[in-house]
Amino acid sequence: NAVTLDRSTRASNPGSLSVKPLVWLQHYPVWPLAWLAGVVAMLVLALLGHWIFWIPAALLLGMNALYWRRVQVHFRYGAVNPGVVVSVNPMRIAFMSDLGKGDGRSFPIVKVIEKELPEHDGKRWVPGTALAAVALYKRHVDDDFPRWKDFDPRPVACATDDRDAIAAVQRSVTEQEWKDLSAAVKELPRPIERGSYLLFPDG
Repeated sequence: NAVTLDRSTRASNPGSLSVKPLVWLQHYPVWPLAWLAGVVAMLVLALLGHWIFWIPAALLLGMNALYWRRVQVHFRYGAVNPGVVVSVNPMRIAFMSDLGKGDGRSFPIVKVIEKELPEHDGKRWVPGTALAAVALYKRHVDDDFPRWKDFDPRPVACATDDRDAIAAVQRSVTEQEWKDLSAAVKELPRPIERGSYLLFPDG
């Protein structure tokens, strides 16, 4: 059930971002450090112990490369989503997308995630602050299911600290998309909890 891009579809507004590994590592350190630790451990065992450990070392190195490739694909080809901070303690961000598959049916959804982000432009985050994310989509096990099962928005600030690049992605969100997000957030139950909220499902 990996979050991925469907081979037959393309994002209408792709992120087109180049990920800076050190920035990503600050926000999502667990898997990168786990892969790295595994590679280092196998290399040490291969050098100090038996040659057989070169095999898992090579496999883990390959998995590490695939992980970083996946992160790059996420932000280069994934779809840009509008987001807004809905609370700061803890920091919760609501992102909006449409899980429709492009056949004319619409399945708008708001997903609220918890993610602490550094101050932006020297300012603290406050409820109502707009920001953008890039998301890939999870397909349902049933190919005939009328919509994507879920989406995985990751804030642009977790991929790069290039202010111009971040601003460019945010500007790519249309005024209507911001309005739709604002209207949808007003309809969410209070207090706004982390989770997915499918709005007015079509069909």
